[in-house]
Amino acid sequence: MLLNKIIITITLILLLIPGLLKTSQAWESNSQALGSLQSYTGILQMPTARVKKDWTLRLKFGDADPWSYYGGAIGIFDIFEFHGQFTRTDTIIAFPGYDYGATKDRSAGMRAVLIKENEFFPQISAGFYDAIGNGHLSSRYLTASKMFGNFDVTIGLGQGILAGEYTASGADTGETFLTSDPFRTTKLFGGIEWHLNPDLTLSAEYSSIDRANMYGYRRGGTILKDDDSSIPFNIGIKYKLTDNIHATAALLRGDTIAGSIDFEFPLKSEGMLAWEKAKPFSPGEKLKWDAQASDNERLSALIAEQVKNQGFINVSASCNDDSLWIEYENNLHLSDARSLGHVATICDQVLPSRITKFYLNIKQGITVIQSLKTSRSAFKSFMESNLDKEGFLTFSDLNLYKEENWKLFQQDSSPSKMLYEPDNRFSFSIDPKIRTFLNNKTGFFKHKGLLRVKAAYRPWYGGNLLGELEYTLFNQYDDVDFFAQEKENAVRTDLLDYEAESNIRISMLALEQKVNLPLSVQGRFSAGIFESAYAGFGAEVFRYFNNGLWGAGFESELVRKRDPNNNFQLRDDPDKWYSTAFFNLYAQILPSQGIEAGLTLGRFLAGDTGFQIDLRRSFKYFTIGAWYSRTNTDIFTSSKNRGADQKGVYISFPFSIFQSNDKPGHFNYAITGFTNDTAAKVRQPDHLYPMDPWSTPNHTKATLNDMRKY
Repeated sequence: MLLNKIIITITLILLLIPGLLKTSQAWESNSQALGSLQSYTGILQMPTARVKKDWTLRLKFGDADPWSYYGGAIGIFDIFEFHGQFTRTDTIIAFPGYDYGATKDRSAGMRAVLIKENEFFPQISAGFYDAIGNGHLSSRYLTASKMFGNFDVTIGLGQGILAGEYTASGADTGETFLTSDPFRTTKLFGGIEWHLNPDLTLSAEYSSIDRANMYGYRRGGTILKDDDSSIPFNIGIKYKLTDNIHATAALLRGDTIAGSIDFEFPLKSEGMLAWEKAKPFSPGEKLKWDAQASDNERLSALIAEQVKNQGFINVSASCNDDSLWIEYENNLHLSDARSLGHVATICDQVLPSRITKFYLNIKQGITVIQSLKTSRSAFKSFMESNLDKEGFLTFSDLNLYKEENWKLFQQDSSPSKMLYEPDNRFSFSIDPKIRTFLNNKTGFFKHKGLLRVKAAYRPWYGGNLLGELEYTLFNQYDDVDFFAQEKENAVRTDLLDYEAESNIRISMLALEQKVNLPLSVQGRFSAGIFESAYAGFGAEVFRYFNNGLWGAGFESELVRKRDPNNNFQLRDDPDKWYSTAFFNLYAQILPSQGIEAGLTLGRFLAGDTGFQIDLRRSFKYFTIGAWYSRTNTDIFTSSKNRGADQKGVYISFPFSIFQSNDKPGHFNYAITGFTNDTAAKVRQPDHLYPMDPWSTPNHTKATLNDMRKY
């Protein structure tokens, strides 16, 4: 049996051998953050001190019988690596009598560089793994890695499973292990990787794991308590099939064949397709003559029409004898700076020479969020690269909101009235959507597939009537074994009442009105059906400060439960109203690196009071983040709700990575903890509380060179 496994391993290595035939040209012996068999950077099973490069992502599938791994890792600042995975253990049936199958365990970890490698010192990192939940795979470690020519040598100290311990014993074992005695059982581990060329690496390690004492280990179908026959050494080979696809084959302890596939790529907004340069705007001679001969009011209408014809929406303009004021909504470009270059170029090519100043204003709905005042000559010099970013900002002002620049514009010679270019008031879309119920005893994945039909109509300025209909294509939620945890305060755990049925469901039918309040405060009011489970009223106010670096606001909802079986009825408990009330605080903590945070304080849907904190990094138009909610759970009766917190992680990436141009919009994907009734909120048609830094003067100033990319 052992001989057969060795033969298979050698065969796998021979399949990768073409890398050996590559010419070993001038290869720089830089360290490489290669994947282990699991999601984290390592040798094979042991971690190294390496971390992935800043803003690069790894998606992983690995197998080392009886475990299979599905996960990923991301590098932050060249200092941190965050990683997580699902581990399938084939030897343990999670819920006997159900169709769930083998156990699937969620786990996550982090590694931080304490000392970076230099000519004399190794790179030293510390990390932990599986520090939340039942702790089946919990570990802590300190590790050092140093390059010697083409050899990367690692030595480390490990605790938990890296010290041969099996730590799992309860629901909070992971947290207990992470904060446990630092002088608990500790073992030495180490390894070496030989980079034969940039694409091919040979790996070997001494493993400190006591395999027989790991969760779910077995040989021949029997879980072992003793494994003296195995040797604590692993060998393997890693090969880069392409720049983005890496493969690993390994022989573990002389008797187990293992392998993995990594998908590695940098996070950047220009993704699979190179962005095509926008078709240049070229006005005809007649248009230029019309502009030359127009008075201020006619010129305002003419330039607003041209900007709208280029595809922008919510366009309005006013001209005086030497200045243009124009407002628009950036629905064409991922970058607000690029949209400024686009609009200013149109204005520069159309307007007569008497217009020497531009006031360019980017709106969100009815509110101007950014206002740029610049001279026409400074704009042209910047676009022709005769003026750098700092020089351009010396002759220009980019402000939050419009009040300051609006006063300056009105002080000039008699401006025309504001001319609004009418938009199509009706919009319509059909989008597929899949909801997933994760880790239920009836199955690891249970899906509900939908077609979501959306329609919107703007009856007046600032108003929006929104409708949303969900048509079920397939539904596995009716198989889910889940029930409401509360009789009175089941605000989310009664979700099957609304999701198990496959009837056509109105998921939103609401009127929303946005208003501009004094002191540049934005306001929003909504009424109607907000989601499948709730209908009622909502209100919010918010204001940015300091160029959008921080902001604050208040938010509240008053809602009733909907009848699960009737689209236009409320549930038959007329006295049961649910209310929320929040103070929202937003801040860009480290703007140059996209670090931002949000804090929500107040009363959540079930009446529990507490907080939700959201920490994220938004960089290169990607976002990765995590949230944590904690509330006073004394109002609940269920033991699953009492003391329960809510947490999750998410990633947002721009649609432009699949486009040939820089289209706006993002796709969001989140993984949350178990469904509870704690820290619940109500969906709204829109939010003013932003938690994204893209549409702020601070970000636009940082990316101002995008103006030239139009």
